Parts: sequence; C-alpha cells; structure tokens
Amino acid sequence: MYALEFQGAAFTSDGKQPIPDVKAHNLEVEKQEIEWLKTGPDKVFLYVRMSAKDEVVGRPHLPIYVEQRGQDSPQITTWLGTPVATHLYIGPRRQMGFGRHTYRRGVTCRIFGVLYHGWYMESSGDYCRLRKAKRQ
Repeated sequence: MYALEFQGAAFTSDGKQPIPDVKAHNLEVEKQEIEWLKTGPDKVFLYVRMSAKDEVVGRPHLPIYVEQRGQDSPQITTWLGTPVATHLYIGPRRQMGFGRHTYRRGVTCRIFGVLYHGWYMESSGDYCRLRKAKRQ
C-alpha cells in the first residue's frame, strides 16, 4: 500500500503506522507493483497522464494513438508516475448516462507485452481500469 504524508504523519490505506521514510516506502511498493504487472494479471488499475498538448488543445472527440512513449505523449503510469504501457490507444470521448458532464474513453495498450483493454473515466479522475485481452 502506498503511503501518504499528512501533518508530519504517514498513513496507508490499511492503517499501518509509523513509516519513517515515505518516499523510500512508496518506491519499494511501486517496484513490487511493476514486478506484479510483469506477470500479466487479469485486471489492473492504473493512471492516465494526458500530455499538456492534449489538455490545452482539447481533442476530446478524436482518438489518440501513441506507439512509443515520449515526453509529450499520453501515458499509462503507476501511481507515482512511472510509465508502464506501449502501443497506447485512447479512444474518443463518450458521454455516459449520469449527466451531461460524465465522460469516458476506451483504452487499449500493451503492458510488458500483454494486451489490455478498458476504460479511462476522464470526468472522474485520472484512473483507468483494464482487463487482459482474451486474444493476444
């Protein structure tokens, strides 16, 4: 579990305390998460970092395809921001049924060679939920 620091105390979601070095703890957790991703799990929960260009220009109705990671391209990352995906496709923005301002985008990518599909809930935050594709 990643740790958060608040008012000089470190907390994790499972209530572990104290954690003397939050940064070192989080780097170790991220290392374990990356090793777990290399095993090709069936479901993953990761984060989408859109590029500044995409946010400023605002291409909501156009798909985005990124073959290789670059500095100025959208990325699928861990919580700390380490890119883990290649061959990233982020589909056009689609409106969902909870109101006029609820959006999601389809996501397809390869994480350590394994193909994943899922949803990026753009209006809810920067996270995406992905499942391993049945056909690789």
